[in-house]
Amino acid sequence: MASITTPTGLESGNDARIFSSPVAIAFVRTVVARRRLSEAQARQIYLDYLNRAEPPYPAAAARDCVT
Repeated sequence: MASITTPTGLESGNDARIFSSPVAIAFVRTVVARRRLSEAQARQIYLDYLNRAEPPYPAAAARDCVT
C-alpha cells in the first residue's frame, strides 16, 4: 500500500516566499555563474540545502537557555 505524506515546511511549494530572500537570490546567482547550471537546478540545490539544514543547537539546549 502506498503511504500518503503531507508536505511540510519548505516542501509545501512556497517557492515565491523562499526565493524572495536576498540571500536565496544571491546563492542562486552564484551557483549559476560558478557551476554553469540552470537557474532551476540552482534553486533545487538551495531547496535541498534548506531541507537538510538542522537547527543551530539542539532543542534541549534551547529549553535550558531560558532567561
